[in-house]
Amino acid sequence: MDDDVLTTLKILIIGESGVGKSSLLLRFTDDTFDPELAATIGVDFKVKTIAIDGNRAKLAIWVSFCKHILYHV
Repeated sequence: MDDDVLTTLKILIIGESGVGKSSLLLRFTDDTFDPELAATIGVDFKVKTIAIDGNRAKLAIWVSFCKHILYHV
């Protein structure tokens, strides 16, 4: 575990297919954009450490299209 990381935040991004969830994830974590990015089958996952008011936080971000989850949220 990183000693200088204050906390780990777990984030789940869900939504309809083809709206840009994975593109948003790549732009935020890697500062890249791929106009030919294929649709996600299953789950995309990335980790990014950010600084907030001088403190470091680790973001664990999952992206998924799960229709059954949308009905229960």
